Amino acid sequence: MTNAERVQMIQEAQELIEQAMQMVDDAVNGTAIEANYEAYGKYGFNQLLGNGNPYDSSLNTLIEEFENEEDDEEITGLDKIYQ
Repeated sequence: MTNAERVQMIQEAQELIEQAMQMVDDAVNGTAIEANYEAYGKYGFNQLLGNGNPYDSSLNTLIEEFENEEDDEEITGLDKIYQ
């Protein structure tokens, strides 16, 4: 797998996480648990998406790492086990 393919996979994951966060936001909107979710539960989404503390690693950090790194040799099959 190339780093470009890895970046694409992570970007697709980001889109799914954004959709999931929106679904949870909609589900808790106007409920008694909304404040708790906003204070504690939503942090995981924000951290992954890079919307939290700027010093936290996010999926964007992974993308930047892959974009700045040369592609490794493709490792498949049993090579993964013995690496």
